[in-house]
Amino acid sequence: MEAKEILQKVKEYFADLTAPVDPTMAAPVVPPTEYELKDGGMVMIDALEVGGIVMIDGAAALPGDIELKDGTKLTIGDNGVITVVDEPAETVATEEPPMDMAAKFAAFETTTSEKFAVYETKFAEYESKLKKATKVIDQLLQLSQLIVDAPSVEADKSVRTSNTFTEQKKDFSILFN
Repeated sequence: MEAKEILQKVKEYFADLTAPVDPTMAAPVVPPTEYELKDGGMVMIDALEVGGIVMIDGAAALPGDIELKDGTKLTIGDNGVITVVDEPAETVATEEPPMDMAAKFAAFETTTSEKFAVYETKFAEYESKLKKATKVIDQLLQLSQLIVDAPSVEADKSVRTSNTFTEQKKDFSILFN
């Protein structure tokens, strides 16, 4: 690809990004839903959520609080915009059955016993590995002792060893001026 072709593709890409949105492709407008107020009036709400618009008789509702028939409380701000939605609390009380403490304790005991059995198995594995490691360390210590105790052999006099550093008489005085 040449530089002109690349530049042309980049221009087309940015043109597509900045092109105006086709109105036929816009999101469909959802008509407002009619809700009954607790005191008997009717309101139109486009979305029963924060940011939704409340209309009364075709005009934006005045700021304040309203309550719908189902118990939902709405706080309305300027221009009829919903600022707070307070859902009604569930009025049906669900009574929990009494707890069977014996069954609960038995389940706890079973779970605890299973966990301890797993821990004991792992601990036994660790103990066997530790015994093996201790045996290896003891053998290494014995070997080290044998090496230390073994008599050392004197160097073979027929092989000439020399310390090259001491034999060479170099003048290093220049280094220490």
